[in-house]
Amino acid sequence: MQINLSSLFSLLFLLFFTTSMRAQTFSPQSQFGLGGLHSPLFSANKAMGGISAGFRGTRDINSLNPASYSAISFTTFDIGLQLYGNIISDTARLTDAANGGVNHIALAFPIMQNKWSMAFGLLPYSFKNYTYNNSVLEDGISYNFQSKGTGSTYKLFWGNGLQVKDFSFGFNTNFLFGELDETENILFTDSLGNINTSKHSTMSIKDVSFDFGIQYRVKINKLENENKDRDNIYMTIGAYGAPSFNIKSLSSKYTNSSLTSLLTGEEIPIDSASGGIYGLKEQTRLPAYFGAGLAFGNNTKWTAGIDFHYENWENFSSPLNDLALSNEWRVKVGGEIMPNYKSKKYGSNVSYRLGANFGQSRVSSNNSGVPEFGTTFGFGLPFGKTTGNYRSYSRLNLTVEIGRRGIVSDTAIKENYYKLTLAYSLSDRWFIKRKFD
Repeated sequence: MQINLSSLFSLLFLLFFTTSMRAQTFSPQSQFGLGGLHSPLFSANKAMGGISAGFRGTRDINSLNPASYSAISFTTFDIGLQLYGNIISDTARLTDAANGGVNHIALAFPIMQNKWSMAFGLLPYSFKNYTYNNSVLEDGISYNFQSKGTGSTYKLFWGNGLQVKDFSFGFNTNFLFGELDETENILFTDSLGNINTSKHSTMSIKDVSFDFGIQYRVKINKLENENKDRDNIYMTIGAYGAPSFNIKSLSSKYTNSSLTSLLTGEEIPIDSASGGIYGLKEQTRLPAYFGAGLAFGNNTKWTAGIDFHYENWENFSSPLNDLALSNEWRVKVGGEIMPNYKSKKYGSNVSYRLGANFGQSRVSSNNSGVPEFGTTFGFGLPFGKTTGNYRSYSRLNLTVEIGRRGIVSDTAIKENYYKLTLAYSLSDRWFIKRKFD
């Protein structure tokens, strides 16, 4: 059966945007900076606590460290869906929410086997989705104050990984785009002579950024039979990062005014977009970040690793808002095991994954980042076929993340969250000439 790849990817990209636009769960953290940030990791890495610096696989796309692309020896298509839920609490109230959407779409394939591979894909980058309502009584006059944020940004990436002996080098070229909106409303409820105001701030971004990675892989044991390479144990040391980038943005700021109707109670516009600024060319400064770590394992049975990740959010700036941010850091540990890839038992061919991470969020409270930690686990469920030297291999990757951000205090909130990621990964030998008798 022939597949029209152009039509297939058009359909998948349409699915991505229509679902992700509805997939923004309420999060108070999304009022900071560019909003709530989506993880660039795919399901397998997420299930191992987020390790990525030293992780490399023949069928796994690890976009956080593009040097790992060089290990890809099968054409791999990966699409993931994510369900996100949270329970938010402060000193006065408890709120819960849940939603879901497409988490990623990506394709990777080897150009020169064991030397050069390429990957590209589309990821959600950030989102704003919060609403705060407060009833205020001031000098005998009551009004409602509402702060609201909406919008999403996305990242389209194209990356390459090149292996030179024991070293691998890689880079991603990223196109960032999208729009974010913030609104502050003041609505007088029982004083009809006062003017209601609605202040709007909008920012759209369209620009390019880059990130880089490196890995060094060395064999730490030597078997007598070198043909049993699948049983050799390797250590991979990796690092990745990106400098701070100034990306182009267009911002608009304006205020709408209205009166409350004496007859109907509805708002009547009296001065639309008064004194507004529209399409102002500005810049948003993205933070520099880096990560480093190492991983141990062999090609088929097990992997274990540890990472350190750091992001310099104190130097972030944006025309949208100027809320103070803290530098973010995180320690990640995790691994996976496949009991026996040669076994005919299904359970022995399942990848079992487990991990954890802890650190400090960029969200600032009392001049410091709020604490954050999470635990992860998941499974790689295989299904596919083998015919001679031709290999078709598919997996369903299931990942569960459970974590917490912040603590309840007079000035902070706590967010308990869970994320369920379900990804379909298809690996195949494309562009191979088959021999027939």
